[in-house]
Amino acid sequence: MSKSQVRKKDALAQALLALLHHEAVEKITVDQLCREANVHRSTFYRYFQDKYDLLHYVFQTIWLEQIDENNVVDSMIEMIVHDKDIFRNISINNSNNSLYALMIDMVAEQILEASLNNRLHNILWIEETVLNATDQKLAADMIAGAFLTLLFKWVDSNYQMSSTELSDFIKHLH
Repeated sequence: MSKSQVRKKDALAQALLALLHHEAVEKITVDQLCREANVHRSTFYRYFQDKYDLLHYVFQTIWLEQIDENNVVDSMIEMIVHDKDIFRNISINNSNNSLYALMIDMVAEQILEASLNNRLHNILWIEETVLNATDQKLAADMIAGAFLTLLFKWVDSNYQMSSTELSDFIKHLH
């Protein structure tokens, strides 16, 4: 991929993030994204099928790189705290089930990889659950689904619990 192509994809990713600060993902249009990124609609569709495909790109290229492989839970919580508006506009105001499934897959992948590489030493119950399961991928999916549900409830409660309390709650479940 040329530098120009990467620049255009990244401009669209940044446009989505900018719009997510004040608008739900469901309400953002491709036209808005193109105006914000200063690209033509045809450019958008050259790289992405729809705005959810772009959101997947944002998850893969921006957010997943911010996750500390040695501290998956805390780094995800801190990422949400840092981008509260964005996460709220993705999670609370979103009825797209494929997006939720995508998020579960991505978090499960991080959990599975961290468990297999013994990097969840601060959350042994997750590592033990995954490693002792007859289907490790399915166990990671289950934990990721529970973790995301908990995060969504936390966002929905307007962060009534501090990030430290939430992290401690997750770490001490067993």
